[in-house]
Amino acid sequence: MSRTRRRLLAASVAVLVLPLGMAAPATGSSGSAGSDGSREEFRVLPYLQSPSASGIRVTWFTEDGEPGLLTVRGPGIRGSLTYEVAGELRPELAYTDAERSQLIPGLEQGSWLLGPDNYKHTELIDGLRPGHRYRYTVRQGDSTFEGRFETAPTADDWRHVRLVAMSDSETEPLGRVQKREWAPGTVADGGEARPSADVGSAWDQVHGTTTLSGSRVLRYPLTEDEGLRRNLAAVEQRSPDAVLFAGDLVQGGGYQPGWDEFFRHTAGDSGDLLTSVPILPALGNWESFGAVNGGYGTPDDRTPVVRSRAKFHAYFDGPDNGTPQYRDNYYRIDYGPVTILTLDSNNGEPDDSPAQYAPEDKLTGREYTGPGTDTQSNFTRAEYESAGGTDLSDFGHGSEQWDWVEQELIDARADGRVVLVQFHHAPYSSGEHGLPMNHELTSGQGGTPMRVYHPLFEQYGVAAVLSGHSEMLERSFVDSDGDGVGVHYYDVGVAGDGLRGVRREGASFDSAPLGYNPFSRWTADLDAPERWTSADGVPHLVDGGKHYGHLEINVERVRGDDERSARVTLTPVHLFPVLDDDLSVTRTERRTYDDETVIDIGRDGTPIG
Repeated sequence: MSRTRRRLLAASVAVLVLPLGMAAPATGSSGSAGSDGSREEFRVLPYLQSPSASGIRVTWFTEDGEPGLLTVRGPGIRGSLTYEVAGELRPELAYTDAERSQLIPGLEQGSWLLGPDNYKHTELIDGLRPGHRYRYTVRQGDSTFEGRFETAPTADDWRHVRLVAMSDSETEPLGRVQKREWAPGTVADGGEARPSADVGSAWDQVHGTTTLSGSRVLRYPLTEDEGLRRNLAAVEQRSPDAVLFAGDLVQGGGYQPGWDEFFRHTAGDSGDLLTSVPILPALGNWESFGAVNGGYGTPDDRTPVVRSRAKFHAYFDGPDNGTPQYRDNYYRIDYGPVTILTLDSNNGEPDDSPAQYAPEDKLTGREYTGPGTDTQSNFTRAEYESAGGTDLSDFGHGSEQWDWVEQELIDARADGRVVLVQFHHAPYSSGEHGLPMNHELTSGQGGTPMRVYHPLFEQYGVAAVLSGHSEMLERSFVDSDGDGVGVHYYDVGVAGDGLRGVRREGASFDSAPLGYNPFSRWTADLDAPERWTSADGVPHLVDGGKHYGHLEINVERVRGDDERSARVTLTPVHLFPVLDDDLSVTRTERRTYDDETVIDIGRDGTPIG
């Protein structure tokens, strides 16, 4: 039975308290440096990809290219497995002149830059036992890193699988000092109003304020850097089996400092989650953006887009999908009874753009004439390929990706597997990117074209679809045939960047929500009202509101039941900032929102009503 378990927000329990400025807790640390404490020969610490029941991929980066020594110990291994892993120079990861000369207010010029060269070391370990823990050591010159991983269980022998879905970290050095705009949402009845966003107000003096949609709004009390770090530390404490990252990992895929920041948080000095937990990444729209290196380029020169996507491919190695030029774009991972399909939602065909619609023909309000074909108006396939790109995969009906998705769904259903799907552009969204290309308010990057997959998802019993893009936490539910069994769609885009809200009918935040997504069932923006109190004139946020966070997914085996085989519980999580009387953040607490969704899974792997 698919249902939503509603709980009082006040009952949310803070199970993890993280003092501000504290690094990832030692109890959750996955790896360690050698006896000398040195990690200096690692540009990126070893991180994990492509988990399976028989192995995993270990990847790391250095700056000198000398071979490293990877040693694995654990069940079924006599002594150890040892690999000498050479370094391959990846010139596409070099800094540009624009990056070397960049100035970022609040930071010493160039203090965020590393060495000039990036050498990739990667090894796919195979032949291991399912569902067992292993230790690994990487020796690189005078530095040693020790970590651990666990192989996936088989579909027949498993008890529990825990996954975490995140999106839109959009890392960049500026995030170390930047506090993002905090779009107003709802305020609890009977509570006090939000603090004043006027220039010179108490909040403005401590955290700052800014203008958004013509209104003066508060800045969030944590920097982007702090928000992401708190988020990842909370994830690490929960010991998930894998982290699904539904795109927009960096603030520009062609911006090398953005990638440096991403791995500083996940396999570096600020956090090492990915040294013990494998990442399953998806391409987002920002992975096509060159940032200071030309943005999306021009119609005559889309090389910034080609270079941007090349960096994604340099860092990540997805399993074979049968089409070499599209490898990493879309792929399948089986983890115990769960099949995770990662799609590339960045190029629909035929190409489309707002400019193709005359002003008098554009939709207004809640008008809707169809999802459209394309999720981005920034470049066309012809422009991309004329710049030398060969990896742009169409997602539309009849494309190679479409055929692959359909076949994988058929195979997963034949095996009775629980199916989750992730991609970047949320097909059902009440936010910034929830409108099709022919609407007057479109961002030119709407996710509605991905609705083309819903009939397949419902037909083959997909349990949930995980996306980002609108930088808000939202759950939608679509049941096309009205039988009570449909698909839950999530926007989990609050990893560490913006904190947006729903689209409004007017420019002001006082105007009513546009309500363009009729399938929306819950948003943190509207359904978790902020509750403020005041002591001696100092505002304190007690609960509610939108914050940095993620979606936790727990899959439990059900035994002794003729109808059910598993139960999937999806819990939206946020890191709640606790303020003192000076409005400073003293700590963050892991809390859960009151929209925990439970999906019972039948013996054939499909949701049941």
